[in-house]
This record gives sequence, C-alpha cells and structure tokens, in this order.
Amino acid sequence: MKKIWLISISIFIVLLAACSSNSSQTSGGSKEKLDLVVASKNFTEQYLLAQIMGQLLQNKTDHNITIKEGGFATSAILNQGLKDGDLQVAADYTGTGYMNVLKNTLQPNDTPESVYEKTKKGYEKELGLTWLKPFGFNNTFTLVMKEDMAKKLNIKTYSDLVPHADKLVIGMDPAFYDRVDGYKPLAKVYGFEFKDHKEMDIALGFSAVAEGNIDVYVTYITAGNIPALHLVPLKDDKGYFPPYFAAPIVSKDLVKKHPEIADFLNQLSGKLDDKTMAELNAKVDEDKKNTADVAKEFLEKTGLINK
Repeated sequence: MKKIWLISISIFIVLLAACSSNSSQTSGGSKEKLDLVVASKNFTEQYLLAQIMGQLLQNKTDHNITIKEGGFATSAILNQGLKDGDLQVAADYTGTGYMNVLKNTLQPNDTPESVYEKTKKGYEKELGLTWLKPFGFNNTFTLVMKEDMAKKLNIKTYSDLVPHADKLVIGMDPAFYDRVDGYKPLAKVYGFEFKDHKEMDIALGFSAVAEGNIDVYVTYITAGNIPALHLVPLKDDKGYFPPYFAAPIVSKDLVKKHPEIADFLNQLSGKLDDKTMAELNAKVDEDKKNTADVAKEFLEKTGLINK
C-alpha cells in the first residue's frame, strides 16, 4: 500500500509540475506592490519552508517580503492568521488539514491525491484559503526508539511494540496528544498501554529519548535528528496515519489578484522529497547552520534562484 502511494504521488507531482509555467510579475494580475508575511509553525522544518518560500518570492517578485519563523503553534492558529491577514503565505500538511482542520475521516480508498484534492476544496469552501502544489515530501508521524533497544527487544513495527508497552514510557508534543489523528486513537487502533506518557516540546523530545528519559518518541519521519542520534523509526504496519504531504497555503483572494505569487511558489512542486527535507533539517538541527543560509543554498542548488 505504501509503495502504491509513493508511486502515485510521484506521478501526481510530475503532472502538476508539468502544468507549471515560468510566469513573471508582469504576466496578469495586479501590479500593486504588497507587504507579504511568510510565516510558520514552531519547528525546524516549518522554519525552513518559510525561508524557502519567502526567499523565492523575494528573488522573483517586487513585493516586500517578511519571513517570520514560528509564532503559530497549530494549524488552526495558522489558518486564522491567514484569514485575518496577519500572514499571507504558510505551509501545512495534507493529513493535518484533512483530519484536524476539516474533521474528515480517512477512507479505505483514499490516496495522497484524493486527500490533497478534498483538503484543497474544503479549505476553499470553508476558509477562503487554497492549497498550492505539493513540495513533494510526505512528513508523516513516526514512533522512534534507540537502535540498541529496538534491536534488543526485536521491535520493528508498531505491533511489535504492543507487548512491551507496559514497561516503556512514550513522549510526544502536547499538540499530538490531543489531535484527532494523534495519540489516543493511535493507542486504540494498536492497543497500546504504555507505562506512562510525557508531553514535551519537540526539541526536548529528541534529547529525552537519546538520554533514556523516555523510551519511545513520536516525531516526524523527515526529522534530521533521527539518524544523528541513532534512532530507528518503527513501521506503521496497520497504516494508521494518513498522508502528510506539505504544500503552500495562501488566500483565494490573494491568488486571484496576484496569480504570480502562486506561479512562483508552484515552482517548488516536486523539488523536495523525503530524503532532501531530512537532510535540510539535519543541517539546522545537527550541523547548527542558519535556516536562512540552508534555504538559500537549496534554492541555488535547484536553480530556482541565481547564486
């Protein structure tokens, strides 16, 4: 099923990218010069996406672009900021929008394409916002453990974890604990009964599992800390999590008046796969490089901006 999804979304992104054209600021739309804020949620990957989108728009348009890293803790807050005009460009994940924002339930026949299309239509109808073309990576949630512990207990999948759970402590950020696609329904599907659970900031979770203060940690598959800290992602063998393909979000009104903004952001479609996003995250989290520098290097390497 996972292989089918990956092949399917790859074809989907290629087709979307093929429809793109290198439009310019002067091709259609208003010539009005805008003050645009590109903002993000509160973790590394989101900071990088804000920098990548913001720097691309700075390079390609005459609009005044402000890049704001963090300050929007959840999708609900991010969407409200877009609606209120506190920001104009952000990025989010299809599964989050589909289930947590629109309150849909993943169907057995849902695919990455159907989740994207339903999310896009739902946002346009209910929020006046629209999703642009996906970047290309699927930042699904995953449970990670230290490699030596997973090997010792012979744990490779979520189901393998079940008989050991009552002796282990799981950690997660507070938002995941309360999500409709989060901890409680996950535990119900798999029958997890952990010894304890601890809620903590995303950045603190990695040090907690590495130091043995928790045994299992809920994180994102593209987190750069996973290989660096010798952690192993477990397999979601029951396919609990939906697809979480990242894409830019803007208001419908902004795209209508300034289609060049969507045109330029859509140039990012298919440019970021899981491996590339994880590598960019690692450059910030492990190599301690500046997010703006990492984003600029990526844009130059892909030829989206000139050196």
